[in-house]
Amino acid sequence: TLSSTAQYKIQLTDELEVNEYLELDIDEQDRIVGIEVFGPIALELSKLAGSTQMYTKDGNVYSFRLNEQEVNQKFHYKGIDFCFSDEKFESFVGLDIVDLNKYDTSLLDQILIP
Repeated sequence: TLSSTAQYKIQLTDELEVNEYLELDIDEQDRIVGIEVFGPIALELSKLAGSTQMYTKDGNVYSFRLNEQEVNQKFHYKGIDFCFSDEKFESFVGLDIVDLNKYDTSLLDQILIP
């Protein structure tokens, strides 16, 4: 499985500055290695329970989407763009992993949607 091959040590847990429902686990290499979701985001995410292939790839960007809503606002943090459908960063629709030097593409390739 993906989690058994990833090696990291969590240094801190930090709330995403623009949305209190997203908490991020940061490792010693300053990468986001875990995301905890709460509130309305957790309800939306629960629909994907059991999914093993969740990302798409377009060029050098790996994307995860909860739904098909248009992205109108992004917040960049530690090599990842957090995507929202509204200007107030309240309606989370997914994320784009844009810094591929920071994140292991061989692991991401394992969870691509065919």
